Amino acid sequence: MAKVEHTELISGSDRYRWFILTAAVTAQMTAAVSTQGIGVLGGFIQEDLQLSNTDIGVLAGILNVAPILGLLLAGEWLDRAGERLVIGIGALIMGLAMTSAGVVTSFIALVSCLFFVGVGYSTAQPGGTKAVFHWFSPSERGLAMGIRQAGLPLGGVVAAAIFPSVASKLGWQSAFLVGACVIISGGGVFCLVYRLPPANQEGGGKPSHNRQQLIDYARTLLTIPMFRLAAVSGVVMITIQTVSLMFLALYLRDQFSLPLVVGASHLLVMQLAGAVGRILLAAWSDHVREGRASIVLFTALGTVCGLAALGLLSIHGSSSFMFLVSAWLGFFSFGWYGPWVAWVSELSLNERLGATLGIAMAINQLAIVLTPILFGWLVDESSGYAVPGGLLFVTLMIYIIYAGVLLWRRGGSRTSW
Repeated sequence: MAKVEHTELISGSDRYRWFILTAAVTAQMTAAVSTQGIGVLGGFIQEDLQLSNTDIGVLAGILNVAPILGLLLAGEWLDRAGERLVIGIGALIMGLAMTSAGVVTSFIALVSCLFFVGVGYSTAQPGGTKAVFHWFSPSERGLAMGIRQAGLPLGGVVAAAIFPSVASKLGWQSAFLVGACVIISGGGVFCLVYRLPPANQEGGGKPSHNRQQLIDYARTLLTIPMFRLAAVSGVVMITIQTVSLMFLALYLRDQFSLPLVVGASHLLVMQLAGAVGRILLAAWSDHVREGRASIVLFTALGTVCGLAALGLLSIHGSSSFMFLVSAWLGFFSFGWYGPWVAWVSELSLNERLGATLGIAMAINQLAIVLTPILFGWLVDESSGYAVPGGLLFVTLMIYIIYAGVLLWRRGGSRTSW
């Protein structure tokens, strides 16, 4: 199978690649304050606007509607315009939309603002990933991707550390205004620091593709068994991640009468563990003979154990056990993304890295949009978390069996992954 040519990669001795990585992490971390902050602020918004669990799911869903198409367009735009312009404009759009969310007082108006936050966020994931891909060789790429992808849960850490205090004292609208300042600052840092790798500075070579070519390329990717497995893996794992982010604090409130501020501390622990997981698991994937796909499957096994432990909280409901479960679930249900994005990047064909990332991430977005709405609705309809939680557990088990059988049949050659 053809793979992206790596002639554009710089020498491994060039120290500037670490400045690029730092800028990419900063841009991702600050952008993620918007998406991860909804999980932290959801309870405050719910109490103020008298919303149902389904409504909270809608807030998470609408934030991620625009990236379904936006990621595809952003991927193509990246291949044409470059990372600095795309990420800079995306950060500006997010900042303006977050500012608007900070002055609204109704559910419908907030939904509208979050849609445009999602428009801007479409640039953050593929843009930073492509920047890191071109600056690091394959032997370091898993580690670099893991560090870069740690920016997303670190954004959740920032949100969990700041937003509850601001929301409890000044209101959830003020938290959105703080988030706007953080996002614009992070995008500005990336624009100031980023430059092309030396081999790419001559310009030219940027592909120009129309929409039909993008559709044809997506169809080609979907004929590749490993890309199909990567897509299924992404959908299943992002479902667990999204539900954990949106409903963990509400679950702890409803089941154990814990204040939302305490629930936010569990989110902080979960996100910190997720950041560590993304780095360690991605670095591990650089050295595992079976390849990055096997690491993603391993994270699914860890997540199953975390979900089972979460269901046992009613039996062992001590505070220390609760935080241990939050950390465990975060390490695996957030940590999978580091090795996964490196895996997808290496499946790219014909120097279409931006488009490949956009397609894979757009598929994930379908799950991100639908699952919190469905999960919230099931919580409302069943008056509890047992039914939707059980469905998550069963879905994850089916995926583990499917992926395990497929990878076992393909054998142990690293190049076959």
